Amino acid sequence: MGSYIFRRLLLMIPTLIGIMTISFIIVQFAPGGPVEQVIAELNGQGGGAESRISGGSDAGMSMDGFDSASSSNYRGAQGLDPELIADLEAQFGFDKPPLTRFLLMMRDYATFDFGESFSAILPSSI
Repeated sequence: MGSYIFRRLLLMIPTLIGIMTISFIIVQFAPGGPVEQVIAELNGQGGGAESRISGGSDAGMSMDGFDSASSSNYRGAQGLDPELIADLEAQFGFDKPPLTRFLLMMRDYATFDFGESFSAILPSSI
């Protein structure tokens, strides 16, 4: 009975690593991350939860005002200062490769450092 419990406890480790890997991939590579949210707020397009619930639409917005020559990876960042985008990426850790971000996340979780809330990091007066 003791060996069964010990095996079950040891199987928790790869299960947790697998769950954290899948959640990291989904969260890090899904569109609409924290950098895109700040960019949308800077462009005046940031709809909060109220606009999503109330059905606020983007019908009056057009993409004509954006500079298509920008080299940013973010669609809404076209026309913003590239240094500002680089600062935002560094603030949220997106300036590092995905493997480095994953290993840092695993180290932080192992030391029970779950980080700071993104809502606490976002600038309040834009």
